[in-house]
Amino acid sequence: NRNEIDDENIGLIGHSEGGIIAPMVANQSENVAFMVLLAGPGIPGEQILYQQNDRSLKAAGMSDEMIAQNRQVQKNIFNIIMTEKDSAKRIDRLQRTLSGGMYPMMNEDQKKAINAQVEAVNTPWFHFFLTYDPYPALTEVDCPVLALIGENDVQVPAETNLPAIEKALKEGKNPDYKIMKLEKLNHLFQTSETGAISEYGQIEETISPGVLKIINDWIWERVE
Repeated sequence: NRNEIDDENIGLIGHSEGGIIAPMVANQSENVAFMVLLAGPGIPGEQILYQQNDRSLKAAGMSDEMIAQNRQVQKNIFNIIMTEKDSAKRIDRLQRTLSGGMYPMMNEDQKKAINAQVEAVNTPWFHFFLTYDPYPALTEVDCPVLALIGENDVQVPAETNLPAIEKALKEGKNPDYKIMKLEKLNHLFQTSETGAISEYGQIEETISPGVLKIINDWIWERVE
């Protein structure tokens, strides 16, 4: 209702999980003029989390053996979340898995730390994210789409997610989309060395000005 807003040209910009939500919203409204996906997933959440685990730990300097062990723990946790229907049994199994079977012998502080990890993954949202495949929703998007992922993104890797997004838009016969992998940028679109999560707070740049220019130019090419 604001005079300075052109209600004929309202678009969506979604970052990371917002890149999952934006296509859902666009598919429920005929009034979305464009959509910008910043580090938006194109593959199911379970696959993203495995890749995120591997790349994040590698960027942090962890050995391949330790990364493989961590992934196996991840698989066990995800299996419990997706298959165990009984709430009490699910919590017990998660506690034992996350503690390497040592939960009953732990002191209260150690149990508290494990319980915090259990609470983080034992939620309806986490179960949804694990099992949700963004591909079908992307095939239904018919407004212009700009999809950007940083070359150094360890949380939503460009090499697997961008091709999936492009394939979905192509399959859905979207008439106007642009897919870009941006050099040296991390998940937050900061100019980075490795993309490691530990770098986020150390980088002075909040977001690359180049990214803002790409978004700005792309939008103005499509609205009047």
